[in-house]
Amino acid sequence: AHSGSSVALPCAARGSPAPRISWLLANGTRLSRSPAGSGRASVEPDGTLVLRAVTVHDRGLYTCLAESPAGSDALAVKLQV
Repeated sequence: AHSGSSVALPCAARGSPAPRISWLLANGTRLSRSPAGSGRASVEPDGTLVLRAVTVHDRGLYTCLAESPAGSDALAVKLQV
């Protein structure tokens, strides 16, 4: 990604019951679905992580976590700025 741009990292998961999506950010913070416009990082209703105005400090490994009573799964994505 280019510095100053916005980045959308999709994360889709299906299951019964529907899994809850959260993200483990590169700085170690865990982020769940949040109201639109709440900070530079937010999780959309479909599980997509949106990072606004990225800088080189945002680079690193981001992990999507899908969890439900039936089990869990994770997907790691490396962001380079």
